[in-house]
Amino acid sequence: MDDEVAEQAAHWFLCNREGDLSAAQRAGFMAWMKGSPEHVRAYLHALHLHRQVGAAMSVHPQEQGGRAALPMLPATAKVVPLFAAAVPAPHAVAATRTRRPLWRRVAAVACGLVLVAGLLPWLMPREQMLVAGHGQLREVVLADRTQVRLNADSRLRVNIGWFSRRVELLQGEATFDIAADRRPFQVRVGDLQIRDIGTVFDVSRRLQSTRVGVVSGEVEVWTAGDVQRRLAQLPAGRVVQVDHLSHAVQPLEIPMSMLLDWQQRRVSFRDERLDEVAAAFNRHNQVQVRVTDDVARAARLSGSLEAHRVAALQAFLQRDARFVIRREQDTVWVSSR
Repeated sequence: MDDEVAEQAAHWFLCNREGDLSAAQRAGFMAWMKGSPEHVRAYLHALHLHRQVGAAMSVHPQEQGGRAALPMLPATAKVVPLFAAAVPAPHAVAATRTRRPLWRRVAAVACGLVLVAGLLPWLMPREQMLVAGHGQLREVVLADRTQVRLNADSRLRVNIGWFSRRVELLQGEATFDIAADRRPFQVRVGDLQIRDIGTVFDVSRRLQSTRVGVVSGEVEVWTAGDVQRRLAQLPAGRVVQVDHLSHAVQPLEIPMSMLLDWQQRRVSFRDERLDEVAAAFNRHNQVQVRVTDDVARAARLSGSLEAHRVAALQAFLQRDARFVIRREQDTVWVSSR
């Protein structure tokens, strides 16, 4: 255990044992306890040592050479503000000297249960669901100070605990600016897992693949499940797409400015399939683009348009001789010639 952490634990143990803490001290104590799992372990270690020393000094008082045993202070080791039981007065402890060892054990167990119950909300991961609605961009700061930006029609499940930070991109696209922390940060997308500490990267869950682009820092892409396999290690500036079925990793030549254009409500695409382009526009508009056949879906396009201008996309496609375009109320139908 770190010496500094052990000294802090001993300090707070003595403060709690000597009397009631002030409001400022209680706030400081709880902030220290929630600061790191090592703080909790150190404080419980101090409680354990106190019980051991107290038991060793009270088991055989006759071994002190017939001298009168010094009165033992009660081993209450109460925790403020979680400990709610009354503290016995010194004369009450003296009056029940023969039962004191059992009382100490019961009090120690009670203290431990109260401490665990009080800290359980911080020890266990707390699940949170983040949703960006249709046509909505959303920015959220997580409990660990990680910043997340969600593209339209995106859903993210978040579990931030004392020992891990895990999120799952259920739908859509998100950019993560990861707060530096000892706890690893993991993003799951289907059967893929992206691992990182202290990085900015973008993840897009697409129709046939998952796209990962690293703005700064470095990430690793792994398969999830029982048998995990590292697929790629990506430094800053790299963009890849990972096929959902084969897990084949394909490098993409996309500048970071184009990768993050969606944050400015633009749809930018370079050598992209038409069905992926249509899905990107459909996140932002009531008018939906529907592609009717596989040949048209697989056609490749490059361009950059404002996300809410479906009419501009329609005009863009009408100029392409490969497609037949027709508009019916809130649907633009695209088929191959």
